[in-house]
Amino acid sequence: MKAALDASRDALLDARAAALAGRSTEAARPIETHGYLVCLCGPERYGLPLGAVAGVTPPRPITALPGAPATLRGICAMAGTIVSVLDLAACLGLVAEGEGGHFVRLRAQEPPLALAVDRVVGIARIEARPADPASTLGGGPLLGYVPPGSDRTDDVRDGFTILDLPALLARFLS
Repeated sequence: MKAALDASRDALLDARAAALAGRSTEAARPIETHGYLVCLCGPERYGLPLGAVAGVTPPRPITALPGAPATLRGICAMAGTIVSVLDLAACLGLVAEGEGGHFVRLRAQEPPLALAVDRVVGIARIEARPADPASTLGGGPLLGYVPPGSDRTDDVRDGFTILDLPALLARFLS
């Protein structure tokens, strides 16, 4: 009887050790994430792909261009380069509430561009998942919505809408 109990105990301990070992392997596997710079435009939050952002600066004096569309605030100098400044709220069809609290300089754009936003909230890291066509917001520059609590860094606690920058900018650069 003792031998049967010892064998049963050993089998139970082996099963538990295997379960614990398997769980630690799962936890050690890195989770792929995508980074977004989350900005405010009025009451709405939008995420810009972090790889497309070259930097964030406080607003600077802008030179308005006669006859420019309402979405183009004008041009300004940033790091020795003349940069066109687009109002993100106006580009999205929203009413601009102010002069913009931050300029978000975009990477690898010709001509060089910056987006005027009300405020930069922070950086969010969202778990990468395969794109679900049903989760898109009707095409255009809005890719989808990230619900509150999805950020793996806890920097951004509220939800936000992910912007498709190429689709957004294509309307203004053609």
